[in-house]
Amino acid sequence: MTRLKSLFPRPEENEEIPIQLIDMQQKLAGWSPKLRRSVYVDDFKDTEDLKRVRDVTLLRVYNWFLDGESLIELSEMEKAQFESIMDMFIKHGGEIRYTRKKVGGRLANYFRLETGRESEKEMEARSLSDIL
Repeated sequence: MTRLKSLFPRPEENEEIPIQLIDMQQKLAGWSPKLRRSVYVDDFKDTEDLKRVRDVTLLRVYNWFLDGESLIELSEMEKAQFESIMDMFIKHGGEIRYTRKKVGGRLANYFRLETGRESEKEMEARSLSDIL
């Protein structure tokens, strides 16, 4: 469960993390052999010591399991899928869930929208004076 409560969460295929979008940025990402981790920069001239440099979209989200911020790196295809879920979220509300699905032998980021529960749909608005 600790892999879900980290700066870079990595859910397994059927695990989901409820998230809320904070920010989305275009970044250059590359592997730093000196730091032994991925590094994100804004300018191409800062990539000279990095390997496997690529354009990525970096999502900064509120991770409800961590009770804090997490980062999710997206490819162009994953970004398009996230944006379609975000459009549905804006129109219909609900809760965005982050998971990963197996695509071509590797796990890819995947998002889905959890809409209102049945119990919430059956609730009706009543004033306290009507109940008393």
